[in-house]
Amino acid sequence: MKLPKLKRVKISSKQELEVWFKRKSSQEENIMVVSHTNASHRKFVSREQIEEVVVEHGWKAGPRFTIGSDLLGHVINKLAT
Repeated sequence: MKLPKLKRVKISSKQELEVWFKRKSSQEENIMVVSHTNASHRKFVSREQIEEVVVEHGWKAGPRFTIGSDLLGHVINKLAT
């Protein structure tokens, strides 16, 4: 599957994603949340943590893509209201 061309929001904590949702989520329909793949990296955010925040804010998680060797892009979409 080809890497989609979406706005990328790089996060290093669950709290950073929460802040993004509070400040910017109304301006977007689809984005790619970018996190580290290595669980031992100090800026690692798990898929489960990302999905938890996404669902809490009325969005849904889509496919994930490897970006380079150490980043993972999580496509998220705003649910229709």
